[in-house]
Amino acid sequence: MQILDINQKDYDQKRPVYEDIKIDTAFRKISPRSIGFHVWRIQQDHVETLPKEQYGTFYDECAYVIYAASLTGTTCDKSTISREIKTPGAAIERNIHFWLGANIPAERSKSAAYKIIELDLHLDHKTTQFRESQGNEGIRFLSYFKDDGILVHSGSDASSTPTDPRLYQISGTAPQRCVQQKTISWQCFNSGQVMILQTASIVFVWIGRSTGSVERIFGIRMGERLKQQHAIAELAIVDDGYEQSMSIARKEVWNGYLNLAKRFVKPMPLTPTVAERLLKLYHCDTVNGVFRVELVKTGALEQADLYGRDSIYIVDYFPQAIWIWIGRSSHKQNRAEAMRHVRGYVIKKGYPAGTPVARVIDGLEPAEFVSLFPAWTSADINGNTVKGLSEKFDALTLIQRPRMAAKIQLMDDGSGDMTVYQIGIDEVKEIPNKYAKTFYSGNCYAVHYEVACSTENANGSLPNSIRNVVYLWCGLNAPPEHRTIGEAFLAEMCEHLKKNVVQVRIAEGMEPPHFLQIFKGSLIVLNAQDPSLEQAGAVVNIRQYPTSFVLKVVGNATYTCKAVQVSSKTLYYPEDCYILKAPDNEVWIWCGQYSTGDSREMAKSIAGQLGEYSLVMEGNETDEFFNSVGEKFLKQLKKTTTAGNIITPAVQTNVAQTWDRAVIGLYRCQLLEDGKPTLRQIFGFSQQDLRPDSIFLLDAGSIVYVWIGEQTVVEERAQCWELARQLIATHPVQRDTAMPIAAVRQGEEPITFVGFFDSWDRKRFESCVLYENLRSEIEYPNGVGAGGRLPGAPIPVPRSSVRSDDGSGDDFDRYQKYPLDMLRGDAANLPASVNPTRKEIHLTHDDFVTVFSMTYHEFEELPKWKQVELKKQKKLF
Repeated sequence: MQILDINQKDYDQKRPVYEDIKIDTAFRKISPRSIGFHVWRIQQDHVETLPKEQYGTFYDECAYVIYAASLTGTTCDKSTISREIKTPGAAIERNIHFWLGANIPAERSKSAAYKIIELDLHLDHKTTQFRESQGNEGIRFLSYFKDDGILVHSGSDASSTPTDPRLYQISGTAPQRCVQQKTISWQCFNSGQVMILQTASIVFVWIGRSTGSVERIFGIRMGERLKQQHAIAELAIVDDGYEQSMSIARKEVWNGYLNLAKRFVKPMPLTPTVAERLLKLYHCDTVNGVFRVELVKTGALEQADLYGRDSIYIVDYFPQAIWIWIGRSSHKQNRAEAMRHVRGYVIKKGYPAGTPVARVIDGLEPAEFVSLFPAWTSADINGNTVKGLSEKFDALTLIQRPRMAAKIQLMDDGSGDMTVYQIGIDEVKEIPNKYAKTFYSGNCYAVHYEVACSTENANGSLPNSIRNVVYLWCGLNAPPEHRTIGEAFLAEMCEHLKKNVVQVRIAEGMEPPHFLQIFKGSLIVLNAQDPSLEQAGAVVNIRQYPTSFVLKVVGNATYTCKAVQVSSKTLYYPEDCYILKAPDNEVWIWCGQYSTGDSREMAKSIAGQLGEYSLVMEGNETDEFFNSVGEKFLKQLKKTTTAGNIITPAVQTNVAQTWDRAVIGLYRCQLLEDGKPTLRQIFGFSQQDLRPDSIFLLDAGSIVYVWIGEQTVVEERAQCWELARQLIATHPVQRDTAMPIAAVRQGEEPITFVGFFDSWDRKRFESCVLYENLRSEIEYPNGVGAGGRLPGAPIPVPRSSVRSDDGSGDDFDRYQKYPLDMLRGDAANLPASVNPTRKEIHLTHDDFVTVFSMTYHEFEELPKWKQVELKKQKKLF
């Protein structure tokens, strides 16, 4: 058992004395019953209130306090207007952040820690506190500045550094940060960044070769902002490796600060491998004046693990965040000291200084904390459980209410046309409708469903944007080659349908509600372990049923119900209904004494597929029933009266539920220099976060949607399924990696997807700004001109990945670039990605033209023998 004592030397701030805390005058102006967004800068002994136009602008030697308050369930950002909430009982979510610049003096850092205690006291400790450090900001903090990003200047105020020249680096995503560099040097450059060089006459925006369009657009927007702010005459866009293509006048200005003769641009740094994240729960206590933490659990957590109203726990999810949870009855001194204690824990563990930490209060847990737990029952600060919706809705009503449709995952009433195909090694065969509702766990099936026209709203306000759904259902015992053939068949079907189609991959036991709905809740899943059902090299003959079997009816509605075969060892319980096909071909429905009327009705619907049936209730079984089903079932019934524990069937039979809106996550996918994908979560997401040039994942708990922008590159689309599985596998809440995954293309979003967004405008993407269009507007404002570049100079396109040499030369700019001297050096010292016989593709455009006196594409048109001869002459072979 691991126990840590946090000693005095482990703290980076003094212990606050609760009785001595005095609230700053600026904080007293904030009403605890108001919502709004406020930013203060920490001065020596007080805080300075910042005007709204300075929100999002920081100095790296300063500390700031940010207070964001909104109605629970809504988001807040820097544009939120302050107003008093007079509605009785309205719950307000209050978040305090203190942000520390990278070069802040120690004294200012300590002042910030004390100031948030003052603000927290003023708000009666009903807040969540976050410690933010430059470059390590949390997703909630970043969400406040999504519109304009974050601008970080050097120093402590505007007079700290001259207005020009300045060098800024663009980094991060959702939103980007524009950070002023301490020096103006080529050492600050790498191919994965956008840089801004601000001079007296020109603002240069340098576009790294490995950057994506999102970073490029932000860089240009920030360049325009700095140009306007400092009344600079000109904005120039410069491409990595194409600097010599600038006009002579621009090149002269650039050389005055960054000499092109000394140009050195590092490759985009590889993302360090992050160790597997593991949740750890520590119980905290004070023993003889020493703060002690004791490890009580590792791995998946449950809400019940946080017990005791006066308890304190630390939830360690390094490196993402460290949380300290304070019981609602805990002493106020503990609330005031919590951030000091959790910082002491970080220091004691040897974690990096910038590790995010936060304090949460029992009953006021934020979404980021709740998302670490598989299920969470919300309660207010007084312990009253927040009740959920109990009203039932039919599917047709749901499509008129997108949010509810998304919650239950029904896009229509299942009345559209359905075609089922069985996947075989040698063929894919359509199954007659009469037998299409019986699946076998040893096979894979493709289901093509045409969405019913009834999904159109009467006023046409928000219909489904799709007309077809294609499902691939894989049985638990299906051979891998069947899955591969099925995936290829689905891709082929989507290509044939072309538009308005969603592709969904599901596994046995993980069927989503709409899939069950199109079978009207009558899907039968048989184990198919009887060899007589198989025909060598052909499709299973589904017209034959086993001589006898037992089906357990799962669910009580058409969108939750199915029947799965259970073994003779399964215990039968009085809450369930079972369908028995007896050896004498009689069909029986056995209903437990506590089964519901809805369950019994669904059992009748399923049993009807097997023929005429008889229904018996537990306790009223007839001799005819027992004679028909045999002794085995009778023995199992007797076992239920003595069994103390419920035995979970081997087949998962529960329909997964979507998460609450607050913990549903949207992630942007990005391929880095080494081709590895990364996922960046966007907090408080909206439709505006979706961009045509990116892929996004929407994790709803029971299903993951992959949203594919129409401008995305082939490399990203090919990895979309793997990206979704990676998200499921690495999420703190453990789930089956075989859970449903749906691929949604831009403009073809089903209502079950758009319902997770507060609002949805189908025409929004028509006005979405693309990098190429934005650049053209700047370089060719009147449709003419050379854009400040030499005539004929190419413009590299944005990309999401850079590949190593694969022997082809169809895209020169996609290859990693290295200095000429390195490529001419010893081959043993070359990076592994460089093919010694094709060094030329790793030159920048400017270096290539300088060495060979021609462009790469002109070089490619030469005969191969001539290319080799030139490379030998230039010491590049």
